[in-house]
Amino acid sequence: MDRIDRETDERGFVAVEWVAAIALLLLPMVVIVATMPGWAERKHAATVAAREAANELAAAWPASDPAIARLVATDVAADHGVDAADVLVRVSSVGEARGDYVEVDVDVRMPAVGVGRMAVGSWRYTARATRRIDDYRSR
Repeated sequence: MDRIDRETDERGFVAVEWVAAIALLLLPMVVIVATMPGWAERKHAATVAAREAANELAAAWPASDPAIARLVATDVAADHGVDAADVLVRVSSVGEARGDYVEVDVDVRMPAVGVGRMAVGSWRYTARATRRIDDYRSR
């Protein structure tokens, strides 16, 4: 009776699976984990920039100047490491009367994938800050 050889030659498959696992699973996860701290930093920078611009407008009321608020937001973002080209500041309201609200939106470009100085793709994060003009504030 002929003996059937049940053992097959599987040499080489582990190496192929290892390379595929690294390329398809491990490498994308490392890139995402390396990108996430940058997202958190830029989100915080946008939040602080919007808050400081709104504070500037509320403190200068009734002579609030949106151009100064944009400059403040851009400077604060630059202090947090965000380039001015990546920041867009919109002043929705400067507060027309007592009791009105000052609204500032700060958009920051977020790299979709960013490791080191390399970035691929992007999306925008918007932070909004609102401050109320005091009801009893003097002009």
